[in-house]
Amino acid sequence: MLKNKKRIISWLLVLTLGLGIVGCAPKANSAEVRKEFDVFVDSLPSEFVSSDDMNLEFVFKNPQNYGFDEEILNLPYATKEDYQDSANDSKELLKKLDAFSYKDLTLSQQLTYDVLKDSLNRGIVDDKFYYLDNNYLGSFIGFQAQLPLLLSEYTFERQNDLDSYFHILETSPEVFKKYADNEKERQKQNVGMSQNILNKVIEQCNNFTKDKDVFLIEDINKKIDKVEFLNEQQKQEAKKKNEDLLKNKYLKAYTILKEELSTIKGRTDDVGLSQLPNGKEYYEYLLKAKVGVDDSVKDIKKYLEKQIKACYVEMAGLSVKYPNIIEDTDFDSLKYTSSTSFEETIDYLSQQIKKDYPETETINYSVKTVPDAMKDNFSPAAYLQGKIDASDDELEQIWVNGKFDQNLFTTLAHEGFSGHMYQHVYFKRLKLPTIRYLLDYNGYSEGWATYIENNSYQYAENYQEQEGKFKLYQLNQKATEAMVCLIDIGIHYEGWTYDEYKTYMKENFGSLEETDLKEQYDLFIETPTNYMQYYLSGMRLQELHDDAKKELGDKFKETDFNKVILETGPSSFDILEKQVQKYIDTTK
Repeated sequence: MLKNKKRIISWLLVLTLGLGIVGCAPKANSAEVRKEFDVFVDSLPSEFVSSDDMNLEFVFKNPQNYGFDEEILNLPYATKEDYQDSANDSKELLKKLDAFSYKDLTLSQQLTYDVLKDSLNRGIVDDKFYYLDNNYLGSFIGFQAQLPLLLSEYTFERQNDLDSYFHILETSPEVFKKYADNEKERQKQNVGMSQNILNKVIEQCNNFTKDKDVFLIEDINKKIDKVEFLNEQQKQEAKKKNEDLLKNKYLKAYTILKEELSTIKGRTDDVGLSQLPNGKEYYEYLLKAKVGVDDSVKDIKKYLEKQIKACYVEMAGLSVKYPNIIEDTDFDSLKYTSSTSFEETIDYLSQQIKKDYPETETINYSVKTVPDAMKDNFSPAAYLQGKIDASDDELEQIWVNGKFDQNLFTTLAHEGFSGHMYQHVYFKRLKLPTIRYLLDYNGYSEGWATYIENNSYQYAENYQEQEGKFKLYQLNQKATEAMVCLIDIGIHYEGWTYDEYKTYMKENFGSLEETDLKEQYDLFIETPTNYMQYYLSGMRLQELHDDAKKELGDKFKETDFNKVILETGPSSFDILEKQVQKYIDTTK
């Protein structure tokens, strides 16, 4: 979950570099260079994230231990000047980084150097993309849709936390008004939301404002009861203030947003990025920055088409081994587990993965149900990334939307073991420089979780009895994911119209209801490269796995390969490929 959140509020990750740090003296020896590099890296967290950034609440338990001043936190908003400043500061930081003698660094430091340099280069946004990139609203992963859940996860370690929470509620009407004004300007620039998607955001606001009881009142008041820095009278006053702000400010913010957006006439041309000013260039930027690939769109398209053909070849092979299997495509009838709850399934997976993934200490977690007011705008499940400095006994958080269904087996693998939750905790326990935990590589994190999901079928309780059907489902899923990525390219880079999209869908997925087609199309329009971050990245990780297995033969071990990916951590595919090649070279 946090990965989605970070995408939404990362505009505030504006570099404020005023460092008086010098790279390394021309005649410094290796030990001095390494020491200076460590000092430099340790100074970066508070230079990457502002001390009033709402991100801090969800990343650190004790931000003051990492160089942050204690300030009241704010809801996110960035100006065009912020974009320009961020780009300039990133370039300055790259100069400081380049001043270090790479060969004098340890292997671990070199990896940190490589990832930091790569991240800075990919994250520089040309300010001509400001209105394309700077969008807080949306029907799928809009910040306004995620804020209720984020607020429900707020923790109160000290008075400043509580003051910041109240400040966010208090200022939410004026900040939401800024979001609406920003959307009005985006419409003037011809890059705003289409009328159809705009209507969905307005509908979301309606849903939130109907929640007169506001589920947050009870949730937050329970947390206030547990704080140690307030006496009983102060707790009662804080709870009263919480209820008052939620009912009179928080709900008002959504009312204002609804009313302001209702005055906007959204774009009638429901088209992809390629039809918008600077859209094709922006799409290429997103592939590099969000997916973490350097391939041209043309090469990515060829790669995807190759993946689809390979799936069809394997499907043909399955039909020989398992006669009549192609006709048996009732995948909903697959039996994954006899578990009767989310927790039982997650615990079961935690045991099954041990033969293929490196062990880590017990991960404590809890499962929460999405509130009714958010159900319509939430995915089946989500993992809210734990704080960097949280102790191992603190609970990781998985949110589920609705009742338990055994068909959510692969989804729980994606979010739990050995997907997001396992990956985040494993990486955190490596105790690497803090900056490594702040760099946002959504392609890596979602690619890893998709790679896990697509390999989780083998852990089903009666996999052997249904092996053929599971393999067919896996291939069908992979081919579908590749087609979805091709649609993303078609809409956002090649300029497909809705009719062209509909034709492709019907040719490849059969007869579909018009309402389903339109709903899916809106998701493509609203979230360029989002599917790529999951599916293309998952395929690339699987390819790294398969190539290493082919090259190493009997020397290949699942645990060793997965350890390389996990310990490399969030990074681009260029870096992952180099680390995997090192693993291959040293294992031969």
